[in-house]
Amino acid sequence: DDCGVIPPNVDIATGIAAVGAGGAIGWSIVRSRNGKVMWGIESNIRILGEATKSYGFFNNDPDPDGTMRHTTLVMRYQDKDFFPSLPIATLMTLEDIKPQMLKGYLAENGMERVEAGPYTIAVQKDATGLINFTGGYETYQHYSMADVIDGTVPPSTFKDKIVFVGATALGIGDLRNTPFPGVYMGVELHANALDNLLHSGEKGRGFLSRGQNEEIIDFFILLALGLGLGYIFGVVKPLYATLAAFVGVAVFGLVVYVAFAKFGMWLAFVIPSAMLIADYAAITSFRMIFEEREKRKIRKSFSSYVSPGVISLIEKDPKKYYRPGGEMKVLSIMFSDIRSFTTISEGMTPDELVLLLNEYLSEMTNILFKRWGTLDKYIGDAIMGFFGSPYPQEDHAIRACSAALDMGARLDELNMNWESQGRKQLTIGIGINSGPVNVGNMGSDKRLAWTVMGDNVNLASRLEGQTKDYKIRIIVGESTCQLAKNEFVFRDLDRIQVKGKLKPVNIYELLAFSKDAASYNDLLTRWNQAVGAYRAGNWNDAIEKFEAMLHKYPDDGPAHTFLKRCHVKLEAGAPQGEWDGVWVATSK
Repeated sequence: DDCGVIPPNVDIATGIAAVGAGGAIGWSIVRSRNGKVMWGIESNIRILGEATKSYGFFNNDPDPDGTMRHTTLVMRYQDKDFFPSLPIATLMTLEDIKPQMLKGYLAENGMERVEAGPYTIAVQKDATGLINFTGGYETYQHYSMADVIDGTVPPSTFKDKIVFVGATALGIGDLRNTPFPGVYMGVELHANALDNLLHSGEKGRGFLSRGQNEEIIDFFILLALGLGLGYIFGVVKPLYATLAAFVGVAVFGLVVYVAFAKFGMWLAFVIPSAMLIADYAAITSFRMIFEEREKRKIRKSFSSYVSPGVISLIEKDPKKYYRPGGEMKVLSIMFSDIRSFTTISEGMTPDELVLLLNEYLSEMTNILFKRWGTLDKYIGDAIMGFFGSPYPQEDHAIRACSAALDMGARLDELNMNWESQGRKQLTIGIGINSGPVNVGNMGSDKRLAWTVMGDNVNLASRLEGQTKDYKIRIIVGESTCQLAKNEFVFRDLDRIQVKGKLKPVNIYELLAFSKDAASYNDLLTRWNQAVGAYRAGNWNDAIEKFEAMLHKYPDDGPAHTFLKRCHVKLEAGAPQGEWDGVWVATSK
């Protein structure tokens, strides 16, 4: 078993005592790392043996992977006697520690510790120490024996120094695999072991600690990485989960490094890291498969009535939008309808009608999607849409009004194009109202649709119908006007009681974006004066003002409507100044 430096017939284990909590346990419980019993020893040459003050073995047993990480500190000889390793024997000589002062303490499952005079050495259960390497090969100064013999190296170099003599030529074959890359000769392993012995009890300088405490820490690290980060992987976005995995491995690596470098603790790194990565891969893969399935449901459900940009946003929380049922939210609802569509269709072939209607609906729907509106349904030639759901929008009223103006502008372009082709032109009416509605997936167990319900939806439909009576394109409710008044030009149109409702409402005409407000100043000034006289019940004054207004703006639909009402009031003998200003609508 390699060579020792113990002369024959010398028993140097006499001073090693086996002590336990229950008294003497016996050395037979201690084994070398490979379980061998050393039945023979090889003495050094006589001249060296006689000059030697103490003796120790220098056998080394590698780990199963062939790497030297442990050093055996005591060796059992012929199943009865034990003797120390070369580093311990060197320490005893250096510190003048008598053999009787070298003690080994046993527990039921193996060696607990070794005491050499004032030094307490924490060892593994098999009487080995985990070498805490000071550095790579040649961390300790090397000198050539030839230079020492011929005097090239002065004797003072070794004064008060510990010197290990060993073969370092590659051909000798004393090469050892260590955690450090490259060549590492066996003699320096003993130097590292003695260095650890001299610093026993110092955190980070003595032998590395790998025992019950480290195993407990490993257990809690596994729990923290497995359950803690596993929970994070399950609730955060995949990108953040990836970052958490990288940060988790980095922080864990830093903890292991600090424990190793500062406290001499050998914590498991590979298994917890592999578990963390496997945890991340499994949870993320499951979530990606599951969430992709949910996203496909979302795309299938919403692709017909919201823009792709909105779909990508609501895909972030599929469960919220896919479940049946609704919730109360403040939204803006829009109804758009083609005027006199039945009359228009009578003079067209079915193919011409379908072509016209498809072209019109496509253009209007594109504008609805552009403003991030939701297409609820087509009702014949009518379009129903709303803003503010499924993707929340604080500016839903502004988006609805913008879409209405854009639709009007685009219809004007289409009409010019159709006129040039000799095709029929279209006129539309749009009603918008804002307020609390119930919105969500509604329908049957066979078919669901994202839609809105409530009184404010009905009012939006009624406002669209009123555009015919006032001969204008867009009418909005009071709440919509209040929410969007800073962005658009509105005309305070009327106070009416729509069909099916008892409470009167204020309605407004949406004229333009606020940037064009200056071009409507004169119209609105004349209108406010005329409608003020109308609401005060001054029929003659109102008639005069509306006629003057129509002289300058002959195509103004509301002025024609109100002028006609004033004449009706006069003919009916309505008293001057005695009415509430509310007009009762008789049509939808």
